[in-house]
Order: sequence, then structure tokens, then C-alpha cells
Amino acid sequence: MLSVAEELIDRITATMHYLRTGKAPPAIPIPEDLPDNEIRQLITFVNRFLAEFAIYSEAMAQLAQGELNTPPMMSKMAVVHSFKALQSNLKHLTWKTQQIAAGDLEQKVDFMGDFSTAFNRMTQQLKDSHEQLVDLNRQLERRNRFIRETFGRYTSDDIVGVLLDMPEGLKLGGEKRLVTLLMSDLRGFTALVGRLEPTVVVSLLNHYLSAMVEVIHRHGGTIDEIIGDAIFVLFGAPLVMPDAARRAVCCALEMQQAMREVNAYNLDKGWPEIEMGMALHTGEVVVGNIGSTKRSKYGVVGQAVNLTARIESFTVGGQVLVSPTLMEAAGPGLILGEEIAVHAKGMREALACRELLGHQDHPELSLAEEDAGLLTLADPLPLSYAILAGKQLEGQMQSGALLAISPRQAVVAAAAPLPPHANLMLRLHVAAAGEDPPEGYAKVLRPTDEPASHYLIHFTSVAPALQALLYRLKIR
Repeated sequence: MLSVAEELIDRITATMHYLRTGKAPPAIPIPEDLPDNEIRQLITFVNRFLAEFAIYSEAMAQLAQGELNTPPMMSKMAVVHSFKALQSNLKHLTWKTQQIAAGDLEQKVDFMGDFSTAFNRMTQQLKDSHEQLVDLNRQLERRNRFIRETFGRYTSDDIVGVLLDMPEGLKLGGEKRLVTLLMSDLRGFTALVGRLEPTVVVSLLNHYLSAMVEVIHRHGGTIDEIIGDAIFVLFGAPLVMPDAARRAVCCALEMQQAMREVNAYNLDKGWPEIEMGMALHTGEVVVGNIGSTKRSKYGVVGQAVNLTARIESFTVGGQVLVSPTLMEAAGPGLILGEEIAVHAKGMREALACRELLGHQDHPELSLAEEDAGLLTLADPLPLSYAILAGKQLEGQMQSGALLAISPRQAVVAAAAPLPPHANLMLRLHVAAAGEDPPEGYAKVLRPTDEPASHYLIHFTSVAPALQALLYRLKIR
């Protein structure tokens, strides 16, 4: 059996073992009957040490967790003050970093020695990089704006947008899509060019195209091509439009109405009046980038394109012809005029097109049918005529007579039946000796109710001499 002294020695040994492992053991109880000897004195010393160590152990645990509000004794330690200074610096550094993340690149630190130098260098580099990026972005915006403004004058803004905004925009290839096509052309413009100065031709044409382009953009059309006085417009490409046909109808009607202001401007400038024929057709085409890797254009190909051009060739000035598929796609509300049979290459039967006069939902866009106001001549004027195949005469000149006139139309007597919508070149035999007979061009509209050899024609181009003659005949 151990003596009291031996048992106390063992407990002191165990306590020291706990201390060595970093643990804070409880105080060693001292028996009341223990003499005031070396063992009592040792246990008293150990217990005092344990009391102080417990405070130190608690403070170290708080420091490890970032809590620097330590007990009073620990607060006197230099290391604690260092920890508190570090904590304050880290909080301030965190705030500085948050300011930088928010875009304030003027932040600097001056309280952490070499780290401050490195931190400030990093901030300066970020600032320099940010300024370079801002400058590059400005250059990119200027470049894109230049591209849009420059190429937008030659093609549609929508097409430019596709090329700039879509990574695949420049890839060659296409897709099938149902679109509505609009084609317009000035009647008799080729003959008009031959009579005007080049500068006048360009100015007249630019004013006309400016007015038409503004209307087209307002209705969301994409100008695929402008060839001379001809305009080819897409509705439904490159941007898909569920109401493409309806938009095209309103666009065509407004374009014809805009011709009134165009001609008022022409008359004010002393230029001749011009007339425009238009066609609308809805059909499936292949749309996409066509060409080579060095030169390509966004365009459409397909039978629908050729058919639209064929329909347009049947029009007279001020007229809009629409195909059956366009009428179906546009839905109800179309105001239609006479039916015109269009014979197209590769088609067994003629296409029953109709003249577009307006839309019930847009009475302001109505195209009033022209009141011919034909004046019957007391004495028919002799003339010669020939049918045109393209720009070439088809056969010999035939004899005929001018029977009635209006500013835009006339009734002629022909030597033989004329094909519907045939293009004619006319020469009136009223010139004085040594002068060339005045010439003009016209399209056959239909036979009159009179003898089969009488036809209503619509003038497509009238030379000044013929125009003056018609005016004199009209007011006689």
C-alpha cells in the first residue's frame, strides 16, 4: 500500500504529463493533514502554475480562432499586439480590395512594408490594363460603327449585323426559307438616261432611291440589291418575320405613294416625272452567303426570285402586282384590282396575279385607280410601232394610229393583234420635214371594247417632243 507522500508524488507526475501534452489538468487537492514539508510546497507551486497556464491556454485557443480580445494577462503580451495590428491591417486590406473590385483602381496601401509595394504595383498594373482595354474597346466601337455606316450604304443594316454579331455570319452556305420578295423598277428609265445629262441622271436616281430606302427600312425590309433603278428587297431574311407578307404589302403601297413627292421634287428641279412598277411574291428560296472565301454576298437564289422578276416585267408605272402565294400569305384585307395572267418560263399554266390597290386595315395607303380621262382625237394620228423583245425590236415596224390620249395612257389602232402586256416602241408621224418623229415606249394593257385591233396602252417612257405633242393634243 502506497503512502500519502508516494500517492501525491504520482499525482504530480501525472499532472506534469498532461502539461507536456498541452492539456490543462485540474489543481491537485492537498490533504489537510499534510505537513508543511517539501511535498506541500511543491504541490502549492504546481497548482499556482496550473491556474496561470489555464488562462494562457484559453487565450491561445481564442487567438487560433482570430479572437484577439484576450484576457488581461495575455493582452500585455507583445505578440497579441502584433496580432491585433495584423487583424486591423487585414480588415483595411479587405476594404481596399473590395474598392478595387468595384472599379476604383486608385487605391494604395502603405502599412505592410514589402507587401504594400507589391500590392500597389499590382493595382497600378490593373489600372494600366483597364485603361488599355477601355481604349481598345473605343477603337473597336469606332471600327464597328465605321463598318455599319460604310457597308450599311451598300447592303442592309440587318445583314451587316449578322456578319458582325454572329461568329458564323461569314461562313459560306445557306438554308431554305419561305420569304416574301419585292422587286421594283422604273419604267422607261433606260430611254430616259439617254436624254439627260449624267449628273442629272445620278441626282434624280439618288433622290428616288433615298425616298424608297427610307420606306423599306420603316417596314423592316432587307435590301438585297440595288441595280441601277431596280430594287430587290427581302422580307423574312436574314431576320425571320411571321408577318413578312403583310409588311411587304404595306411597304409596296407606301413606296408607290412616295412617288408623288419624288415627282413633285423632280418637277421643281425641272426633271422629268418617273414611274415605278412593282411585284410581290412569296416563295421558298435558299438564303445565305453566296460566293467565294475572297468575295461573297448575302443573297437569295431560287425559282421564286426569277418568278418575282417575271411578274415585275408585266407591271406598268404606278402598279403593284401580287402573286397567288403572296395573297394567301398576306391574309385577309387586301384590296385587289384586275387579274393579270403572267406566263413564266418553266410553268405550264399562267400565274393568275392581281393588281394590289390597298389594304382594308390601312386606308391611308390606298392607291386610287387612275382615271384615264381619255380624250378621243377628232383626227387619228398616224404612227409606227414595233414589239420589243427585251431591248431589241421584234420584227418590222407596223403601221397604226393614235385614237385617244390621257397623260399616261392612250388607245391605239394596231395592224395586227398585240400580245397582252407586250412592250412597244412608238413613233408618231407628225414631225416637220427634216425632223425625227417623236418616240415613246408603252406597254399593252388590254384590248378595248371596240374592234379587236384597238388597244389601251400605258406610256412607260415619253420623249420631251412626244410629251409636248400629247400635251398640245390634250388641251386642243
